[in-house]
Amino acid sequence: MNQPHATSPWTRLEQVYLIERDAGLLCRILGLYAARGIDVLAADYAYAAQDVMTLKVSAAGDGADAAETLRVLVEKAASLVGVIAAAMQPPARHRPIPLSAACESAPA
Repeated sequence: MNQPHATSPWTRLEQVYLIERDAGLLCRILGLYAARGIDVLAADYAYAAQDVMTLKVSAAGDGADAAETLRVLVEKAASLVGVIAAAMQPPARHRPIPLSAACESAPA
């Protein structure tokens, strides 16, 4: 995975999936990101019910092109057997903190 440049702002684009409890399905969804070269910042899953789980994926992106690519990806993932629902979350702006600044503010 490529990390965003430490001084440039980037957008964290989040997608949420409600899927059947199936590790293979989870891997197929994450494989869609890899196939398109999308940098996944985080992927969290939790059990929502006995046979249902939620998957929340955070991807780095900036601009309309990244948002459109992820919108198409969510539509593709929603068509997979076992996906109950898929949605995009509103983008959140983040400015990474340089490691040197984080170390300076840490308590001794």
